[in-house]
Amino acid sequence: MKILFIIPYHPSPSAFIFSKRQAQDVAKSGLCCEIFYLNTKFSFINYVKELRRLRKLIHRFNPDVIHAQYGTLTAFFASISNNKPLVVTFQGSDINDTKDIHPVRNYIGKWMSYYAARKARKIICVSEDLLNRLKQCKEKAIVIPSGIDINIFKPIDVDQCKRQLNLDHNNNYIFFNANNPVIKRLDIAKQVCFILSNYNVELLSLTGNIAPNEIPLYINASAFVLLCSDSEGSPMVIKEALACDVPIISVDVGDVKARINGVKNCFIVDQDPKALAHQAELILQNPSCRTNGRDRLMRDGIDSGSITKKLIEIYNSAV
Repeated sequence: MKILFIIPYHPSPSAFIFSKRQAQDVAKSGLCCEIFYLNTKFSFINYVKELRRLRKLIHRFNPDVIHAQYGTLTAFFASISNNKPLVVTFQGSDINDTKDIHPVRNYIGKWMSYYAARKARKIICVSEDLLNRLKQCKEKAIVIPSGIDINIFKPIDVDQCKRQLNLDHNNNYIFFNANNPVIKRLDIAKQVCFILSNYNVELLSLTGNIAPNEIPLYINASAFVLLCSDSEGSPMVIKEALACDVPIISVDVGDVKARINGVKNCFIVDQDPKALAHQAELILQNPSCRTNGRDRLMRDGIDSGSITKKLIEIYNSAV
């Protein structure tokens, strides 16, 4: 079986890394895969060129299934490029409201997502909340979170990670994904750090400038992972922290509550700097504490191997 993955292009090596790894996992399973990186630069001429380039690749590769790894323009292009069976994965910001995008552009993007959803044979949502937003397309949708490679994300000694990254041994580091600072609420994260200044804390802000192979080191070097976003789908950083047995402090967003329910030293807190800082103090008072998140991740079948098997079932049902 041939699968064509369509992934939005971004110059950062860490952008859509989970989609790239998912394509690699499917290829390792024995399927023939090709990736098309869609340049989503806002330009009519660019869109015409990209659509022509995509159609040429489809004609040459002749895939059995096309898998759009994001909604909006990516899924829309996939849906109008040909009549091949289409699978669309919705990640979160392609359906959720986004404050950092102009309202008109946000409306058009969501319209494209829903158009592609109607055209798709199968729909994958990374969380239950996203599935519920689809409304009329629920009957062909399924919840499948993006999987974690447990060989890459695993517990590593804190001091060892700090040495490798040249981090101060005496500091307490807080890992924070700041790729989209407005939606991720970097302002709240900074307030939390200010409140915790007596604990020698420092925010490790991931902004896309960290090499993918270093992310497990930064997570393991941290006292905990902080997430205080306004909206999410199924945040990868939460599953990465679980795989590393690193504590988590998060607001109730996306599928986080379901992922960390019952996991020790992982907490859901109100989106308030003081409340988040108070919970952080309890962890910082015992900096060596870790979680049983890795066991939970495996039990829930969110490792990359289990997710790949589910994807192949989706592809078989789509043709």
